Amino acid sequence: MPTPILWHIPLSHYNEKVRWTLDYKQIPHHRRVLGPNYLYKAWRATGQGALPILFLDDKPIHDSTAIIAALEQYQPEPALYPKDAALRRRALELEDYFDEKLGPAVRASIVTPLFARDPDIALRVLTTGMPAKAYETMRPLARVFPIFYRWRHKISAERIEQDRNDVRAALDRLARELQPSGYLVGETFTVADLTAAALLGAGLQPPEIQYPLTVELPDYMQEWRDEVRRHPASQWALGIYRRHRGKSAEVPRSR
Repeated sequence: MPTPILWHIPLSHYNEKVRWTLDYKQIPHHRRVLGPNYLYKAWRATGQGALPILFLDDKPIHDSTAIIAALEQYQPEPALYPKDAALRRRALELEDYFDEKLGPAVRASIVTPLFARDPDIALRVLTTGMPAKAYETMRPLARVFPIFYRWRHKISAERIEQDRNDVRAALDRLARELQPSGYLVGETFTVADLTAAALLGAGLQPPEIQYPLTVELPDYMQEWRDEVRRHPASQWALGIYRRHRGKSAEVPRSR
């Protein structure tokens, strides 16, 4: 049986969802960091231009939710889907909510002001964990790449306050959904907890994150980051990282 291969971008929180799943289930896998040409390679592999892509039994699967569903079948234990049907529906509903509400808003609230005021820092942030040549390749595009990126992810500078309000609303909802167990659904760690924490990971930068930022963000970003980090839901996410992120299951590829 071929070893699964993950095509990913280190900083991306949706990619973090899949890395975390592979690591949580301790599925040995190879990783391939794609650079600025990821759009072309993703289209060639799956007919769409987004990462992550997981090659499972040599078949490409895209979209973090679909990948986790496939991994639950590939290796059912430890499970991320509750066995109880009602709890499973609830976990999947919350996964979808955080994917659609929190993920895009977190991304936009970080990159929008950076692209507007410090495009060079924005490029350094986006190429976190990539080979140095990735930044050097993109640097001449510092003026035009933000236009493409905003179009690609439907980001608007005029929406920055709405994006931040969406983050606040998602954090408030997360805090309300927490059960006495300390988890979002039932008594155990599920895909809902993993999703909510992973989508906050790039911004919170917990010690357990595998691809930490290597560039210091400017002061005008610190106030927003501090506000997010102080929220009880963010403190919960940091605790989830401590308890459940675990060690990497990545294995090196033979030369």
